[in-house]
Amino acid sequence: MNISLPGYRSSDKTYTANKAELIRPATVGLIAGSAPKAQLDSIAHIFRLAAALLIFLKACASPEGPGNSEPVGREGIPVESYAPAGDSSDISGAGGFRVTDRGLYRVLSVYNPWQGARSEIFTYILADRDKELPADIPAGTVIRTPARSVICMSTTHIAMIDLLGETASISAVSGGGLVYNQVLRDRIDNGELPDIGYDNNLDYEKILELNPDVILAYGVGAGSMAWLGRLSELGMNVVMVGEYLEKTPLEQAGWIRFIAHLFNRQEMADSIFAGIENRYAELAHIAATAETAPVVMSGLPWRGSWFVPGGRSHFASLVSDAGGRYLWEDNRGRENFPVDIESVISRGRQADYWINTGTAQSAGDILRTDSRLGSLPPLAAGNIYNNNARTNRYGGNDYWESGIVNPHIILADLVSIFHRKLLPDHEQVYYRKLE
Repeated sequence: MNISLPGYRSSDKTYTANKAELIRPATVGLIAGSAPKAQLDSIAHIFRLAAALLIFLKACASPEGPGNSEPVGREGIPVESYAPAGDSSDISGAGGFRVTDRGLYRVLSVYNPWQGARSEIFTYILADRDKELPADIPAGTVIRTPARSVICMSTTHIAMIDLLGETASISAVSGGGLVYNQVLRDRIDNGELPDIGYDNNLDYEKILELNPDVILAYGVGAGSMAWLGRLSELGMNVVMVGEYLEKTPLEQAGWIRFIAHLFNRQEMADSIFAGIENRYAELAHIAATAETAPVVMSGLPWRGSWFVPGGRSHFASLVSDAGGRYLWEDNRGRENFPVDIESVISRGRQADYWINTGTAQSAGDILRTDSRLGSLPPLAAGNIYNNNARTNRYGGNDYWESGIVNPHIILADLVSIFHRKLLPDHEQVYYRKLE
């Protein structure tokens, strides 16, 4: 592999939760008070379907292939190969990055930030703007902090930055039609926040004009290296974010502590994550007291294939923490995988609940997909819930945006669905029942 990204190395080269407790992006008034991963819709219907599938793949992907029993990541990389000597910390709540504090600067290392990656390492040297760097710093992309101008290639990046109180730093987005955040939505509608496109259709001229301090990017495969390399060749500081590859919801949320280093907001992020972690643990403990564990299925067919999350995916972890049993829990992979509709119908007869039903807005939409689905118990019992309760008229779905920093709220939604008696007063935030 011939990569020209600075800082890149490859082995191919040398509780009772309710809306008032919801931690939401501060600029939308979502830290407290009433309710206001490419989601479900965009301007054209075909693009909506494609975007929904892409986000589903992104949300359910992992660095290991289906059926592999062991995850890959930093565990397979010798410490000396990615971190200099000195005080270092493995960030609790995330497994895809490491931070080493060297006093005058910090070394951020990101491992395998796309599905199927093996021993891929990206290194970033972060230093305050007023500090002079020594001559012997490690090889890597040098970034001065705090960042003042950032381009977000994913809506999950938006949510983390917003929760840190740094929304004003966002100078452009990718896929503006999918943004839910109301402050940014207004800026987009008023022509104040550019959309720089995505993947191989990036507006490089606009990016050069904006000249951001940082571009937060992600990859869904090695093919992403083409446009990522092009950005680097143009002198852009491209920072890889791999939160979607984590195997649990808390590990995904833990990437807010990575993003915080770009803004010198480490203590704030630590406090935020501790709150999320504690609330999540409380809710998981409540769910563990349930007397039964209902079987849960997910998704809808798309172009003849039904993609379902692996049995070791973050989705499967979420269902288990909510006191349910995932329909495909016997699968040993973390990536989503295709299943023919006949197999889903056969196995789906065991299901009690059906969630995350894609573009479906009603039970009728599911039946119109395939009438045979009407024989499945969740549909007959009315136990179908979709994660699209918070969508805007453009198709932006907040589940794939602020949901990344609110796993405890998503968990509360699911506990209240599977075990209503355990959280009788909880009002669902991200989920709604399909009639």
